[in-house]
Amino acid sequence: MSADGDSWPGTVVSVPRREPVNVCDLEVLTVTPTSATITWTTRSTWCGPVPYPLETDTQLWCSASGAPLRLVHDDPTPTAHHRVHLTGLEPGCSYRFRAVSAGVEARPSLRPTRSPTAPEARSQFTTLVPPPGRLLTTIAVTNDIHIGEHRQGIVLGPLPTSVAPTAQQCDYPQMMVGATLQELHAAGHPVLVVNGDITYGNRPEEVATAKQLLDSYGVAGTDWLATRGNHDHPGRTDPFGETFCPYQSLQSLQDSSGLRILGIDSTKGSGGGWIRDDQYEQIRSVLLADPDRPTLVTSHHPATNHAAWSSPSGPGFMLRSRDRIRLQSLEHSAQGVFAHVTGHTHRMKVNRRDIGDRVHHWENAACAAYPGGYTLVQVHEGGFMVNFHRPDDDRVREWMFRSRWQSLSVGAHIMLGSVHDRNHVVLADMSGLHPAGSA
Repeated sequence: MSADGDSWPGTVVSVPRREPVNVCDLEVLTVTPTSATITWTTRSTWCGPVPYPLETDTQLWCSASGAPLRLVHDDPTPTAHHRVHLTGLEPGCSYRFRAVSAGVEARPSLRPTRSPTAPEARSQFTTLVPPPGRLLTTIAVTNDIHIGEHRQGIVLGPLPTSVAPTAQQCDYPQMMVGATLQELHAAGHPVLVVNGDITYGNRPEEVATAKQLLDSYGVAGTDWLATRGNHDHPGRTDPFGETFCPYQSLQSLQDSSGLRILGIDSTKGSGGGWIRDDQYEQIRSVLLADPDRPTLVTSHHPATNHAAWSSPSGPGFMLRSRDRIRLQSLEHSAQGVFAHVTGHTHRMKVNRRDIGDRVHHWENAACAAYPGGYTLVQVHEGGFMVNFHRPDDDRVREWMFRSRWQSLSVGAHIMLGSVHDRNHVVLADMSGLHPAGSA
């Protein structure tokens, strides 16, 4: 087992401070078969609209369950935003851990992390067991980038529920997607789906900035696919449609493994969504032409009743009811459809499907603000693995610390999801594909 960063002898380095430090917000953010990323913060005990960070040292103790804890990361460099990335772990094994700063053990703060069964509350996590067979391809998914947004968490009109960035964070949407693209480049440049709310208001300058960022990643329709979200909805003009895709039109992409990605435009207006009949005909035509091809479906609006009724925003904020069932029925009729990923709610959550037992549905967390990141879908011959990642970047960590307090700090409790929501394996037959780049 190893951890990012240098190691020092196991001594606690206390940074001088004038007030008590709150060592909190413990998250087992990402868990794969061989690695885990653990984060926490140190901040003031006073909780105003946004507390202020306090810089301390970073320690992590970890061991396989049953073995004595040992110090695997010890960094005296003062920081308020603590992150340790563990590598060299064994698949399907449980590990105990203890995160410490300023001599104080970090504790979970959010509802999903304080659950009695949560790894953060139990101080123990279990690595994933990868799906059987060879790795065939990897798809990256991100959404809710909101290029052009200036405050995060505007949900109650004029009420003070949003968080304004600092002067250094005013370009946080571009910063977040830029850090994501940079990390994806380093991770092998997987095909990227940018699943809606790419802009804040479908303004020409927002669309132009988004297109420039995505073009830096590669070629549209080959390296990336962009779908429309409610923030990208057309008004009197439609810069998004002129640049990316016409309103209520289906997009498709096939990667070098043979995997098909469908991008559905589910937008209607500022909130809830729909799918018009002409787009249904496009979806049906594509699926029936090759129903057994492994297919990942994407849309901005969630497409299950579970998502609609479990969201604090209510079913009116989602895809309309008859479209949820109609779309699920269509997906169920094509044997190759294995998953449907959505955005819109800014939360990470696995959904219960309404029809059948094959198509896996989940809501993907927002890129622009907390939880802040992207998801990798690794497709193997015997299934696929979902892992949420937050870019390893100092500016990202600083903005997560601040945007975590959006919506009067309630939003973070809803959006993070459980470790299982963020990291899980689904068994499925993907034998119709071949390893990407081998054809």
